[in-house]
Amino acid sequence: MANNPLSDRWLSLVRVGALMNQRIEHALSEKYDLCVSAYEIMEVLSHEAEWIRPGEVSARTSRSQPQVSRLVTQMVDAGYVAREPSPGDGRSSQIRLTDSGHRIFAEAAATVEDVLGRIAEENADARTLIG
Repeated sequence: MANNPLSDRWLSLVRVGALMNQRIEHALSEKYDLCVSAYEIMEVLSHEAEWIRPGEVSARTSRSQPQVSRLVTQMVDAGYVAREPSPGDGRSSQIRLTDSGHRIFAEAAATVEDVLGRIAEENADARTLIG
């Protein structure tokens, strides 16, 4: 069998990433009724003091524009995100986290850190990747 150090490291990364996503997805869903995709969108919004367009959120995440739009609608319905028409362009909108969204995101971020810490304690590859 050939020695493929780059392929081996890549596969370790894929496996650890899948483990992290699975455990984080479970914790976020159970505690906050959020998915990893919504968490990622909230993370981008948490850094913005002003309104931002959903297309900009899509560009800063690993999520497509339609996926961002769908999740933003769900988060608006949940009260985590506010949406209004963009000034000067009635066809587009702008969004930002609400106070409730900031609060839930802070709690969810602490949960994510806890999950990642536990994974790093039990998995040598994770420990190497996230130190």
